[in-house]
Amino acid sequence: MRQLPPERTLAVDFAGEAFAAAATIAFAADAGPGAGPARHVTVQAGRRGTWTIRFAPRGDLPPGSKVALAKIENSFRFAWRHQDYWPDAMDYVTVADGQGRPLPFVCDTCGKSKVPAVVTLPDGLAAGETVVVRLGDRRGGGPGSYVQPNGYARARIAAGVVLPGDDACRPAPDAQVSVTVVPCPPVRRYYLYAPAAAAPGQPLAPTVMPVDINGNVMDAAPGAVVPGPDGGPPAAPPTEGVCRLTLRDEASGLTAESNPIRVGGGPFNVYWGELHSHSYDGHELNVLNADTDPDRLYRYGRDVTRLDFCGLSPHVFREVPDLPRRWWGEYLAAAQRHDEPGRYVTFVGCEWRDAEAEGGDRNLIWRRLDPPVPDPTWKVHDVHERMRGAGMVIPHVGGAIAVPCRHDGRVETLCEMVSGHGQFEWFAQAYLAQGCKVGLVGSSDGHNGTPGHPRRVMMSGGRFWDALRRRDSGWGGGPVLAALAERLDRDCLWQAMRARRVYASTGARGLLDFRINGAVMGSEIAADREVAIEVSVDGTAAIECVDLIRGDRRVARFAGGEAHFEAQLADLPPDGQVYYYVRVEQRDGELLWSSPIWVDSTCGGTDALLPAWNQPEPAAPQADSAAAAAAHLPDLIRYLRTEENMDAFSAIVPWKVVDSPMGAYAVFLAKLRGHRIRIHWFYEFEMPRLRLEAGDVQYGSRRIMGEKWARSIWQA
Repeated sequence: MRQLPPERTLAVDFAGEAFAAAATIAFAADAGPGAGPARHVTVQAGRRGTWTIRFAPRGDLPPGSKVALAKIENSFRFAWRHQDYWPDAMDYVTVADGQGRPLPFVCDTCGKSKVPAVVTLPDGLAAGETVVVRLGDRRGGGPGSYVQPNGYARARIAAGVVLPGDDACRPAPDAQVSVTVVPCPPVRRYYLYAPAAAAPGQPLAPTVMPVDINGNVMDAAPGAVVPGPDGGPPAAPPTEGVCRLTLRDEASGLTAESNPIRVGGGPFNVYWGELHSHSYDGHELNVLNADTDPDRLYRYGRDVTRLDFCGLSPHVFREVPDLPRRWWGEYLAAAQRHDEPGRYVTFVGCEWRDAEAEGGDRNLIWRRLDPPVPDPTWKVHDVHERMRGAGMVIPHVGGAIAVPCRHDGRVETLCEMVSGHGQFEWFAQAYLAQGCKVGLVGSSDGHNGTPGHPRRVMMSGGRFWDALRRRDSGWGGGPVLAALAERLDRDCLWQAMRARRVYASTGARGLLDFRINGAVMGSEIAADREVAIEVSVDGTAAIECVDLIRGDRRVARFAGGEAHFEAQLADLPPDGQVYYYVRVEQRDGELLWSSPIWVDSTCGGTDALLPAWNQPEPAAPQADSAAAAAAHLPDLIRYLRTEENMDAFSAIVPWKVVDSPMGAYAVFLAKLRGHRIRIHWFYEFEMPRLRLEAGDVQYGSRRIMGEKWARSIWQA
């Protein structure tokens, strides 16, 4: 059994007189083109290989000198975790001189590694001699490293030296190297976005988004077309109903279908938005650049992912209380520049954080575009008081979980229960069970500058980092919310969110209509007899199942089969205040959740014999599906033995293969230290990626392992 050595966290601060040196960086890829050696290289996202950085002083370095390399941008990563102790594992780091003789060094082995190496020169180094640092060195049998999956305009790696007797690391400006990450050809799939609501006969101008295997946006092929019914421009049909557009790329053979479009009918339109996407904040993301500029993010949501509304949420950290004053004006100006009622509505906000017992992570969203600078030192009661009448507070599962005992229903009408970190229906259930009347929404909590982007498999961002050697993959975006509003303007959207007329999605922009006695989601009604429940779904793929949840019980589970689903049923709720909501699971792994409808019941029903909201069906895998997943079991086992503590995993059962918008993955049910988990093994990448979910299902059936969210806290 492998024992993980203690983590090392290194900080390198460059100061003082500059030192003359030169450096190059190179990437040797297993497949496709490599890059370098050069001071600046361009590499393709997701490629597997080895990074090599060569450093050469232009003057002699005496014995005892040190050479340091450190990233400038936090959001660029060579790896989630560097390591210098397992040659046959991922991201193995080595350092040698120009003749190949090993040199002593230390590297940053913590999560979010920032320092590839601090090298000691026991014998000194003559001018022109080299120090060679390899990240993902494969000479010991390891698989190497892979280029981060998301594109990056320009990431910089600084170099410097510490001379004997110096306290600071002198910068070597001419030895700074940099990396640009670009999409990996060819186009792997298309997304086709159209307005979710249209009038009969209305011309439609869909947004075409081609992506590579990692989900990075590429240029569309010249032959990719979206024809209308008569070969002309696409338009909504002349009659009411639901329609979809189809794209065809004749050169590649790829096709794509748009999100469903509701033509005519109903008092409310569906508008898609995102309220939790991170841009420059001067602390977590370090610097304002082409990847973190708030103007770029607002444009991305409008032009690339075709959002109807978008809000950015830079971090405000209490450790650096003065920082927001430096950049708050940038956000207000960017939001004001891009606000265009009727086409695209912008919101401005931030992510506030305190310890979990003091409130956890909460997003603050202001109604208007001229709010005051947020104060990171606010306590949760200050947040609630200052946002009353001015904005909303949205609790979520972040670095610190927002506990329901700090809930204020006057400003907290929404709950973010799905994000790029995962699905957290248990989190929503905790709020609802406490009597909190919150609508259910999704947002990406993305750090890649791509609001509204569909889910994609990243190199980090999952929730199991306390239970694994290296962190499991997060989705790198995806979740969005739908608002049911009369018009696309600020006031109508705000009223919809305050009234909880919203629903959550992992990214699929399906149409979901849920009513009880004719009342729409988010409503509060009274009933003294059986209630009439109506559910209608138009998904973006075939529907696997639809669950009707009442309180902490599942009232009904319906099998799907097609992209359209509808059901009507009657139910007799127990006395008291009862909430209902709907969960939709598609066969491609995407999910949607309605907001609840609350019923003040004197109906006299019972919960007896109903299964729990998170109880999976006791079913065995189908033979064909299990066999397809079993073909990938040897590779999964090899990965767990090499990269993790294999003794922590047991009872691994092949379940099925899912063809998802992110790519195909094999599903395995297993146990991790005795707890039921669901493993998603994304095998199509050059270096497969691992994604874990708690429990047998993927909608967030229980608290993620490793979280410090004690039951005594949220029941206080």
